[in-house]
Amino acid sequence: MVVIMVHWLIKRGVENEQAFRAMWQKMAVDPNTGLYREFLTKAEEAEDPKFNTFSLTDPAYITYVNIGFWKDVESFDAAVGKYIAEPELRKPLDGPLKDTEMLAVYRHKFEFKIRERIIMSKVLDRQGGLDFPVADLK
Repeated sequence: MVVIMVHWLIKRGVENEQAFRAMWQKMAVDPNTGLYREFLTKAEEAEDPKFNTFSLTDPAYITYVNIGFWKDVESFDAAVGKYIAEPELRKPLDGPLKDTEMLAVYRHKFEFKIRERIIMSKVLDRQGGLDFPVADLK
């Protein structure tokens, strides 16, 4: 089992958050593709500073983290790879490297910056006394 986390940096504004959530809901994962469970989470700022020690947030954007529990990386890629834009060779519009081709990925209009991904492998797990609540989406 692997955990795939996707860090979404969404421009501030209700319209940007709505556009992002609508797009995320449309990115359906077919059944029996290796997904155990997936959560779309939003960073919340707690008044108690002991709960705000993870440097994922910034005043410039709204932080969402998609947390997916997958059978393996190959299952994730087969099911979700179609939604991941391939980098393409292009030149920056301006700046000191404007004449140099480099790999770039386009972002959605609601994104502050291109999303970030990481694969996490399970080291140990702990069973709690509760079952997961029923999922919002299938």
